Parts: sequence; C-alpha cells; structure tokens
Amino acid sequence: MPKIPETGAQLLRRAARRRIRELLGGSGALSVWQVCEALVPVAIGIIVDRAIIPLSIPALIISIIGLGILFTVLSLGYRFGARLCNSAREHEAHALRAEITHAALTASHLPADRTSGEVLSIASADADAAAASFQQAGRGIASVLGMITAAIFLLIADPVTGLVVLIAVPIGLIIVALPGRSVSARAAAQLDAVASAGRSASDLMHGLRVIKAMGGEPWAVRRYRATSDAAADAGIATGERTGRLAGLGALVMSAVLAIVLVVAGLRLIDGQMSVGALIGILGMTAFLTEPMRALAEIVGLFAQSHGAAERIARLLTSLDAAASTDTTDALAEAAPTTRDAADIRPSVTTTESGITITGWPPTAESRELTTAGGSLTCIVSDDAEDAAVLLAELTSHARSLGPARMLVAPHDVDLFEGTIGSNITMVVADDSADTDDRTDVAEHPPISAEVLTASGVDELLDLVDGGLDYRIQELGGNLSGGQRQRVALARALHADPEILVLVEPTTAVDAVTEARIAQGLCRLRRRTREQATIILTSSPAFLAAADTVVYRPTSGCLLVGRHADLLETDTDSAEAYRDAVTR
Repeated sequence: MPKIPETGAQLLRRAARRRIRELLGGSGALSVWQVCEALVPVAIGIIVDRAIIPLSIPALIISIIGLGILFTVLSLGYRFGARLCNSAREHEAHALRAEITHAALTASHLPADRTSGEVLSIASADADAAAASFQQAGRGIASVLGMITAAIFLLIADPVTGLVVLIAVPIGLIIVALPGRSVSARAAAQLDAVASAGRSASDLMHGLRVIKAMGGEPWAVRRYRATSDAAADAGIATGERTGRLAGLGALVMSAVLAIVLVVAGLRLIDGQMSVGALIGILGMTAFLTEPMRALAEIVGLFAQSHGAAERIARLLTSLDAAASTDTTDALAEAAPTTRDAADIRPSVTTTESGITITGWPPTAESRELTTAGGSLTCIVSDDAEDAAVLLAELTSHARSLGPARMLVAPHDVDLFEGTIGSNITMVVADDSADTDDRTDVAEHPPISAEVLTASGVDELLDLVDGGLDYRIQELGGNLSGGQRQRVALARALHADPEILVLVEPTTAVDAVTEARIAQGLCRLRRRTREQATIILTSSPAFLAAADTVVYRPTSGCLLVGRHADLLETDTDSAEAYRDAVTR
C-alpha cells in the first residue's frame, strides 16, 4: 500500500512524481515561450544593425520572416505549455479530492478533531490550492530559463552588464524568497479559518430543525458570523502579507533593473557598444521585469500551495491512523484468545434457501439461527453491544454479496436533495432537461404500488403536492421523522434484495401506521419463497407479524419461537421478553 505523505513537502513531491510527464512537457513548452520572448529584443537589435542602418532590403525581408517564425514558436510554446500545466493541475486536484473522499468514507469514523464540513473544505479549497503548484512550477522554471537567456545575451553583448545581472538578480531573488515561510503560515491559518467556518455551517445545517424549534436563530447567526469574520480576517492577513511580498519583489527587481540600466548607459557613453547592442540591452532589461515579477508572485503562491498541502497531509495521516486503529481492533476481536467467550464474533452464511447466523449470542452453546426464504424473523436483544456486533457482521456480509443479494437498511435515515421518487429508486432525473417537461417518475424505474403501500409512502403521497415528484430538501428537512423513515423503508423494499435486514424501521411513526406497515411488509416479502427478511426491532406490530422471534436477554437462555408463544412461556427469560416488548 502506498505510504501516506506525512508533510506538505512530501505530498507536493509525490504529486510532482505522478504528474512528471505533464510537468516536464508543460515546463519545456513554457520555457520555449519565455526564451523566445527573451530573444525578441535581441532580434530587434540585430535587425537594426544588419538591415535598418545599412538600408538593406533583402536583410529586412529575411528579418521580417525570422520575426514571424520567432513569434509563431513563442505563441505555440505558451499555448501548449499552459495547456499541459493546467491539465496536470486539474488531474492532481481531482486525484487529491478522490483520495481525501475515499479516506474519509472508508474510515469507520472521523478523528475527534475533524468534522464533515472541515473535510469537505479540505477536499475542495485545499486540493485546488495544492494542485496550483504545477502552474507555479511550470511558470517558475520558464522564468528562470528566460532570465538565464537574458544573462547569457548580456554577457555576450557586454560582459560587464551581464556580470551585474548575474550578481544582482540572485541576490534579489533571495531577498524576495525570505518572507515566503511567513506567507505559508498565514495561508495555512487562513485555510484553517475557512475550514472552521465550513465546520460551523455544516453543524448548523444538521441541527437547523432543532435550532428553529427552540428559537435559537439569533444564537446560530452570532456563532456563524464569528467564525465567518475570523475566516475573513485571516484572508485579509494572508492578502496583506502576500501583497507586501509582491511589493518587496517589485521594489527589489526595480532596483536591479535600475542598476543594469545605469551600467549599460555608462558603457554606451564610453562608446563600448553599438546602437543595436544598446537596443538589445535596453529591450532585454525591459524583458527582465516580467520573469522577475513572476518569480516574486510565484514565491507567495507556492507558499499558499505548501500550506494547503500541509493540511491535506495532516488529514490523510489522521484518517490513516484511524483506519489502522480500526483494523487493529478488528483483528484483535477476531483473534482467538483466552478471554471470555463473549469476545467471539458471530458468523453469517447464505444459502439458496436463506441466511444462517452461527455464534450469536457468543456463548459456548450457541445455536444456529436460520431465516429461510419466504419467512420473516425478528430479533430482539436487551444487550446493545451484542446487537451492534450482530449488525456489524450482517453489514459486512452484505457488502461482500452486493445489494442485489443482501441489503442492510440501517436505522439512521439518509435522504438526499431530489424528489420522493428519486430517493426511493436512487435514480436522479437529468437536470439539463427542461424543468417543465422533466419528471423523476419518467426517468427512474417504476415503483410498484405494493412497495408504496407496504412502506406507508402511499399515505405520504396524499399529503404532498406532486406525489412522487414532491421535492425533498437536503437531509429531508421538509419531512417529519416518520415520513423520512417511510421513504427510506420504501427504498429498501424497492431494491427487492434476496435477503433484507431492517433496523428499527418505524420508530417515528404512530402505532396504527406501524401495524399497517408491518402487515404490508410481510405480505410483500412473503410473495416468493426466495426472499428472507430479518428485522432487528422490539416493535410489537412486527413481532406479532413475524414467523420467528429471537430474543436475547441480558442474562438467561435464548428464546426462539412465535411472538404469541413467547408471551405465554413461563420462564425468567420470557418474563424479561414481555417487559422488553411492552415498555
């Protein structure tokens, strides 16, 4: 497995290695452009000496053709160089976003000091800022080569002037580069503040319904305004420091150019250079302002890219550490030890006729629990930890089989911005189509009336405008808890897997609706002998409709049987069961 970069410098070096072809090609093409620009004043000086002063028409024609070729190469060099550098930037930004997203999604939990809003900020703004280093690198290399070309010309045209350039320019670049670390720190602080504002906004949006119900809007506004103002202040501080760096660069480079012009002027007065050489030196001196200014800007921009890369590296490292901890814990739990048998995890197997759970609850005398096709089994557990272990094993097994074979619908409801229909089928209509002519129903596979009835969504459709086309806000904010549960249940039933596992699917609906849903769900899932259903619930409505109920007490024997029979059983475990399903 590739090593996760631990620092921003390592991340940028890794990025350069995997985009080396685009980077070299873009830098080479941009260097051709910059060198050709440096040769323009040289060409003009030669034309003056060889064609204009001697009044030679043939030489003038050749000079014009040569200038045309020079500008053609110059233009094409910039075109393809910029294209390759932009391609490297966009591909690397996408790769960083995908890497951050994959790390966040595959980790069982985010680190304690991270939130989804902050991860989103890093995956967007920081990834783009870090990848911008490719543009800076290409332009920086081209600027340096352009300056080298200018220095070589100046050495040939006038050694004294060229020597001044070779000494003064590096000194100026060092002076400009010194404040770069400060800019990087400011840029990192700005990105931290932006991420904090994103984290605050994400938290407020998740709790918006509760905040509005409690009248907490003024508090929420003050809280977000504080984090937003902090991000703005950090941005101003970064801009101020970057502006100072750019001003320093302009000042230093202006001083260098002034020195070069003074030296060249003195050499001209002494009669030690021709008119064409003077024109070339003056043009080359004017040309030097562009790469010098570009290098001064690149120092500040690269500092910002380094700060963004540092934040990405810290996030990836923390997510990798969290994933490693999860793997270690999983291996420790799976490894046989001499501890209590409760550390033994259950195993889940599927056959053509259903699903079998072995080793749950984790006792030495564990029996096999089988749910055959066409039957519904409800599992009730007083031990929350044992229930979580069983759910984790069922979820893991479902991932290995795929959603067509086995699907686990968790208790937490996740709805997405779209329509009721698109949230059930998970197929979203084409937003590019005409809004008046587009409906999600026309785009997604049809939803059967049996699914709508079994999930209770049919009643919801009677209460909203547009039926299945009713627009759901982000996170289902315009639906009640019970309505969100019905849509999520309809999604699971519409998927129609061979094995369906539900976790407390109706805790937010009223008792009458829950009984209706339980009966409808049983009819729908019993229509074929190839479908097995497991529900982790203590709902009396589902327990009464189930073919088999499995009860795991905190202590005592496991109970297996029909709901009515378990209620009449005269044992301590049965007494605990009656308490569990009636409280």
